[in-house]
Amino acid sequence: MIRIAAVDDEMHVLERFERMVLEVVELELCGLFETGEQLLSYLKEHPLDAVFLDIEMPDVNGLQLSQQILNINENIDIIFVTAFNQYAVEAFELEAMDYIMKPLTEERLAKTVSRLLKPKSTVRSSGKPFIQCFGDFEVFQSGEVLPFKNSKAKEVLAFLIHKNGVPVNWEKVADAVWPDYNSEKAQTNFHANTYLLRKRLAEIGISQILESGRGNYRIVTEGVSCDLYQLEEMIKGNKIKRNEHCPLLQQFTQKGYMEESGYSWAYPKAVELDEMCRRVMEGGGEKIENGQLPTVINN
Repeated sequence: MIRIAAVDDEMHVLERFERMVLEVVELELCGLFETGEQLLSYLKEHPLDAVFLDIEMPDVNGLQLSQQILNINENIDIIFVTAFNQYAVEAFELEAMDYIMKPLTEERLAKTVSRLLKPKSTVRSSGKPFIQCFGDFEVFQSGEVLPFKNSKAKEVLAFLIHKNGVPVNWEKVADAVWPDYNSEKAQTNFHANTYLLRKRLAEIGISQILESGRGNYRIVTEGVSCDLYQLEEMIKGNKIKRNEHCPLLQQFTQKGYMEESGYSWAYPKAVELDEMCRRVMEGGGEKIENGQLPTVINN
């Protein structure tokens, strides 16, 4: 039996959903909720396998709610059920369990059930992922590049890596990644792409590197190996001496900081890194006083 719940601010929609589900022997309906808050309270005490979410709700957007659900249990499947088609439908069709247009029919529900019944592959991480920031931004796991179907989900990860473990409010991430969007559109895109990012990381067993809470997001730096972090640590520790060969320093000077990815928000830090490395090459590590890096402005 697949344990499910549904959230919709319209009771008649929930009642219709209940009638449909009761006819499906593979499903166990555990709850019908009119608000996201009710569902979250239930989830803290009861396990679920999947949640059917409306998107347009007065208390919380369904895309935002999906993030809060995954914070409690990252293995829950999210199925969006909505009357609106502007919420990155194509992206969800690629990565989410399902995206259903209202009105939900018995035939469409049966298709979703067949997807839910497919066995999930169990993925275990084999060590820390390696994050490459010099040249093109890439994530490597077990020596293989992790492909991203959605470039903006990848850019959200790159921005959080760029912030070096500092918690960042979702608005600041959205402003950097979608600078030309209005607040509402940027918010929708942020939550959609963060959902895709979580799912992608979970697929290879490294979802633990992304933490969130109270609207803030951060990378657990201890959970990754990163060329940027390694180089900064060497500079802070005065471990690079003049005329001494340093592969990391060479990689940065040859490839730049996320230069091939073309992230405009990375440019100020690229300039600062270039200045720090120039000082190290010209004068040796002793010029980084007391092991402290100069102030870097991270947009």
